[in-house]
Amino acid sequence: MTSVSVEDIKVDREKAVKRTLDLVNVKSPTGEEAEVAQVYGEMLRALGMRVTYQEVEPGRYNVVGVLRGKGGGASLMFNGHLDTSFSPTDDPEVLRAISPVYRFEPPWGYREGDWVYGMGAFNMKGALAAYVTAVEAILDAGVELKGDIMIAGVVGEIEKSQVDQYRGPQYRGYGYGTAYLVTHGGLTDFAILGEPTGLRLMLAHFGSVWAKISLKGALVHTAHAGLEGNLILQMYKIVKAIEEWAPDYQARFQYMGVKPNVNIGAIEGGWPWRCSRTPWFCNLYIDVRYPPRKSALDVKEELENVLRKVEREHGIKADLEIYVSDAWAEVPEDNALVEALDRAHLKVFNEPLQRVVFSWSSDANVLIRNGVIAVNYGPSGGPGRETRGTLYIPALYGCTKVYALTAIDVCNRDRKEVRRRFQVIYGE
Repeated sequence: MTSVSVEDIKVDREKAVKRTLDLVNVKSPTGEEAEVAQVYGEMLRALGMRVTYQEVEPGRYNVVGVLRGKGGGASLMFNGHLDTSFSPTDDPEVLRAISPVYRFEPPWGYREGDWVYGMGAFNMKGALAAYVTAVEAILDAGVELKGDIMIAGVVGEIEKSQVDQYRGPQYRGYGYGTAYLVTHGGLTDFAILGEPTGLRLMLAHFGSVWAKISLKGALVHTAHAGLEGNLILQMYKIVKAIEEWAPDYQARFQYMGVKPNVNIGAIEGGWPWRCSRTPWFCNLYIDVRYPPRKSALDVKEELENVLRKVEREHGIKADLEIYVSDAWAEVPEDNALVEALDRAHLKVFNEPLQRVVFSWSSDANVLIRNGVIAVNYGPSGGPGRETRGTLYIPALYGCTKVYALTAIDVCNRDRKEVRRRFQVIYGE
């Protein structure tokens, strides 16, 4: 392990800010990541990293930069998604409902005092900029590394999925790019994902199940119809049953004091342009989070029990379809990456690194299931900084230092010793 002081690592704050703004000013909603991949690739290439582009599907590229070590050390990946949840050209009313800081014409990103604003600054282009700036600081310090550093900018991480008529690349998220990455050479011993944890360490996060509950019925003209048997009213009974079930589910499935959220995300039924007919279909779409060490099948069974209860009590028979089953993530405290992050965070911020668990998902689950010890630690978010589209520059600066110190620590660990500890964790 190489000992480097905080003072040895000179992070260029202004470059970190500029890189963040350069990325924010390229709109990159899910499915439209090609341009930002090119911009990010040029940043990596400017450091002397070997850069490759993985065509996940036409017009969508993962960009992967590798800085080779001299050999014998553990390897570390910085993984971050290129896509944003929305586009700055979306309906302004929708964007205002998300954040008051978004602009509706370019440049999308801007700086005011100690803050960077703009779509993607929060999740997670600030972290992407921090990765590059951290590697630059290591190179500028002249520190020699044994192991490789990989920076992976991936497509399609945002929690989105194809379903029914909603088809196309703009709906292909939920680990889409990282799943391609790890099956096409993008593997390391360890990985850090700079998701918005507010400079706190997330060793575990929840999984999620998206379910479609559907009813089908007759198509009847208003003149001959009554409210009895109306599918929307029938679905209301199912909604009420879910509402009654959710608190008990949350109490039974909590993890480390965190309850799994249940969200009724959408409902669709009938034809608004032909309101003179009863709805012949009604679909309900729900998102159910579930904790580490539980299964998506456990959630499916829970929902089936709810629907059986509705059928017994009301005679309503619904179909259930699971169309997303995103896995949870969990890694133990006892590994070289966590030790390195603990030390680096303490050096930079002079306080212990806090742990946190969220019910949102990340690509850590994909990496872990492919043998990579992956954790989340990022510069945005945190108490008082949860507004979307915002990034606190001192947090960006400090996080970049932590990344650099952690990379030096991890990549100079003896890889044979690291793998021996992997055997304990993964049973290899």
